[in-house]
Amino acid sequence: MLSHKIRATSILLLTCVLLVSGCAESAPSINPITDTIQEDSLTTPDPALSTAIALESISPKILTDQNGYRTGASKTVLFINKDLDTSKLPSTFEIRKVADDAAVFTASITWSLDKAGDTGECIGSGTFTDYQTDGDYYIYAEGLGDSCSFSIGDGVYDMLYESALRQYYLNRCGVALTQEYAGDDARGICHSDLATYKSDSSKTLDITGGWHLDSNADRDVETGCLIIDNLLLSYEMNPEVFTKDCGIPESGDDVPDVLDEIRYEADWLLKMQDKSTGGVYASALTNAKAGQNLSMAQVIVTDVTPQATISFAATLGWCSYVYGDIDPDFSKKCLEASKKAYEAASSMGALGSYDASFLAAAQLYRLTGDKTYENCLSTYFKSSSFESDFIMKDCIFMGGICYLKTTQPVNRDVCSKIMGALIGEAETISVASKKSDYMISTESYDDITTILRNMRCLTVTNHIIYSQEYVEIIENHAHFLLGRGPSGANLATDTTEYTYKENGTKTGILYDPILDAEFLILLSAIM
Repeated sequence: MLSHKIRATSILLLTCVLLVSGCAESAPSINPITDTIQEDSLTTPDPALSTAIALESISPKILTDQNGYRTGASKTVLFINKDLDTSKLPSTFEIRKVADDAAVFTASITWSLDKAGDTGECIGSGTFTDYQTDGDYYIYAEGLGDSCSFSIGDGVYDMLYESALRQYYLNRCGVALTQEYAGDDARGICHSDLATYKSDSSKTLDITGGWHLDSNADRDVETGCLIIDNLLLSYEMNPEVFTKDCGIPESGDDVPDVLDEIRYEADWLLKMQDKSTGGVYASALTNAKAGQNLSMAQVIVTDVTPQATISFAATLGWCSYVYGDIDPDFSKKCLEASKKAYEAASSMGALGSYDASFLAAAQLYRLTGDKTYENCLSTYFKSSSFESDFIMKDCIFMGGICYLKTTQPVNRDVCSKIMGALIGEAETISVASKKSDYMISTESYDDITTILRNMRCLTVTNHIIYSQEYVEIIENHAHFLLGRGPSGANLATDTTEYTYKENGTKTGILYDPILDAEFLILLSAIM
């Protein structure tokens, strides 16, 4: 295939340039979080690279989801014309087998010539929904060449789901990652010593566990809570999806792997709570000296903060609810810790000052029915900005969904407002997606955060009022992120032919812990 040849040629040229400039062995590498802590020191780019010839990235002109398409689902391919005279644009495309280049399906291309302008650049589209034979393929169009390869099959998202969830296992702190489960990312135990307090280095604390959340192997309470919140929301929306094992040590223990992984982080969060006051330390920072292996570096516990404390209260309350039937003892432990943190946050004057206050009150009200938490919710409901905040702010959104799902007495007018805001936003997303050349809900194509937040909203709406149209919109956003965007790059993983690495993007979605959790919400709606 031409796309394979282009990539091989680019790699060969780059290798030659590096050899000529004398820095083939010192070229910098970009390591995921799990690799970084194995390095003896941070890799510094060789200055000689600045004199290397800049090679233009050769991006595809035929855009497909490089991961693949479900057998019976809608399938669309996009074509970008930048070079051809519009009078010479191809009118048809072929689906060809990767194995032998045999053409197995032909269909027409529709071009948006009204948008070509003076440059002749325009976008074409073609559908191949009717082709439903499982296998590995690529698309060819005369004058535009080949697309990257893709698969057709009912299980095309399975491996992607497993990889997305396993990233949290690969980021586990305080344990060795064995080759059996981690493969090439296997490493020894890290950060197993007692940590010291930032405010008093003579005091120590056991805070082993949790997830590394950045390349410095730091762990952060607010970030960890946000990730868990998104994972729990995803699980509550589509629990049947998370019955699939993803190859972690706990797989096969009759508990969904996503809940095993959340439990690992939640156990660390419990260690971050001051048992006497209920306050929660904000983070565990890796204090590596120059040249020191990160896995052996000292860990420093930062001070208790109201933000960390109220975030903790919200997340541990949610854990208590979800684990109620799975592990009643753990559920009870989470509830007690959540209530204590809520009281501590209240004494710090945090209630109402941070959005997590609303989510904490919503979770604890769902669990207990206590008027104290309902009163806190009511202050938010009375705000003139509540409906817009529900759409725009993470904790208000998730707290609102929690309120809709509670079996405790609720204010029906408030529920109507929440549902109205939810459906209104879903329709806005739907309309925007229909108008878009790339079938997505924003014209800011590099705004991955907005794309994933929009799909979170649509996934929740679809859970409440199922719509095949919403499922197709969600899947079109997955196609965009996996290669059907204007760059043609797979923005999620580095395992396909043309990815974010070739496109110059800093990191893939699966390797950003927050985006990864939101991506799992999207996947849960289409698997």
